[in-house]
Amino acid sequence: MISLGNQGVPVTVIDSDAETEVPANTVVQNPFPFTQPVNCVKYLDFDSDEPLLKVTITRFTKTGSTSIGLCSSHLVGDGYAVLHFLRLLSQNYQGLAPLDPPLTFTTPPPHPFNPADHAAAPFVSHFQHLYPLRGVPPHLARGHTKSARVDLRLRAQQIAQLHAGVCAQRPDPPPRVSRQDTLAALLAHCISRADADAPPVEHISTFFMARGVAPRSTTAAGNALLLATTVPPADSSEATLLGTALRVRTALARCRDPAYAAAYDAASAPLAVRALNAELAQDFVQRPGRMAVNSTWRFDWTSAHFGWAGRTRFYHTVLDEPRFVKMFQPNPAPLPDGSWEVRSKDDVEIVFYIQKELRGAFVDLFAAQARELGMSGEVEWVPAQ
Repeated sequence: MISLGNQGVPVTVIDSDAETEVPANTVVQNPFPFTQPVNCVKYLDFDSDEPLLKVTITRFTKTGSTSIGLCSSHLVGDGYAVLHFLRLLSQNYQGLAPLDPPLTFTTPPPHPFNPADHAAAPFVSHFQHLYPLRGVPPHLARGHTKSARVDLRLRAQQIAQLHAGVCAQRPDPPPRVSRQDTLAALLAHCISRADADAPPVEHISTFFMARGVAPRSTTAAGNALLLATTVPPADSSEATLLGTALRVRTALARCRDPAYAAAYDAASAPLAVRALNAELAQDFVQRPGRMAVNSTWRFDWTSAHFGWAGRTRFYHTVLDEPRFVKMFQPNPAPLPDGSWEVRSKDDVEIVFYIQKELRGAFVDLFAAQARELGMSGEVEWVPAQ
């Protein structure tokens, strides 16, 4: 149980004389330098002194910038809830009205479903691998082989060209897939081709925000995430780039079915309770043949700008293990003349990790495949940190 009261969250203020705020202006910063972590293990011990949210304000004395770093338990909420909080905080700071309607904290009524209709649904794979919550996560264990990072940016026009090139594989009738579906398929194919000795990526799990799926409110607080996992291709046509994008779209569309979402909750809730009671955590390291896509590409994180529109940057972190993909809108970038370059909200920045020996092959394969699909210009590869 979470008890809500009037006790404030701890705020730490730091002065930094660093020459720059970050080594490179990428959205993902690993390690994350802007805040102190919360200790989730203390929640198991009912330690009321451990906050659910910690805030660190860093004043960069040489650059004149200020960062607001937040670290919270996922018990507080998912990315949507955190963004809602940041936008409200930003508006209050400026003395302006809220941008969003208030969050809804009521528990929705259960939705009926037929268990037999969803008996074979692939929606609990994230509970197949657990580790002791009080121990060291497997990917942080001593001697564990570290992976190489891949950061790339694409312009809106390039993304549209890639989408058109994939959809052209079946022009009639035109396939209904999104730009993100095609990017996920392209990443999965190039990763598979770069690692020809490993099982191909056939299971793609996209984090799906279920707000608005009846009976959930569109403004529900807390966590409203499901994993939309593809089924393996039934034949060679479903293993193509377009076939993979269509399987991603099918998995996402399935999650919009209220009965499926209810069956998902019914299957995963007892597994979550059982894991927590046993003090076990979910291990999101992707196994061979699997890839995760955790995208907030459509979230305008820098809209919480505290009065510095067009000059506010957002930073995040990511699991530094292979095939856990994040997608964001790129940050504004300061230019030598003192102005700022503000990218289109339809541009994308993609980051994930891959085995070190495969990074070069992936870069070459992705660039070649993009050209083959009709993309103009070059992929913007951000130097590895």
